[in-house]
Amino acid sequence: MYGIVNQAVRGMVRDRYGEAVWTRIHTAAEAPESFSPMEPYDDAITYSLVGAASRELALPAETILKAFGEYWVAHIATVHYERIMNNSGVSFTDFLGNLDHMHQRIRVTFPNYDPPSFRVKPIDASTLQVDYYSRRVGLLPFVEGLLQGLAVHFSVTLGIEHVDRASHRLPCQRMIVRHSPARKSD
Repeated sequence: MYGIVNQAVRGMVRDRYGEAVWTRIHTAAEAPESFSPMEPYDDAITYSLVGAASRELALPAETILKAFGEYWVAHIATVHYERIMNNSGVSFTDFLGNLDHMHQRIRVTFPNYDPPSFRVKPIDASTLQVDYYSRRVGLLPFVEGLLQGLAVHFSVTLGIEHVDRASHRLPCQRMIVRHSPARKSD
């Protein structure tokens, strides 16, 4: 993964838990203190950071990955990639349908970028079938966090149902995503 991912992990931990916790996590993971955003790093570093964070924070890795997905949308994608975000869809449904196209545009900036792929099939006006393909194992909770972050960004409420939970570690993971406009509080 590129350093921007690990740098964002660093940012999330520091923002939520402080510098001392980040120091313990990156030290336990035997990872650098900071990362060059445009430099590729071995995926093992990212997995090691998640494992160390799980131990340090006494949280399941899935919880950390989901929180990181939400953080990525709110603090990285919408800030550093605002133009790409804006050009990828004006609604939640449009955006999800354009994920592969967006990843292709990002490929220009990051040589050897190996993004996941998404097949999005509308079932009805508020339900999508989302098939997630990746050679990287165990990142479905991160994708769930990304979807939750996008739901906040596009002001929709979201429900995710996994189809065939047993296939959690297979290259294709299917989700049924139900969405509706968020209710405004009075």
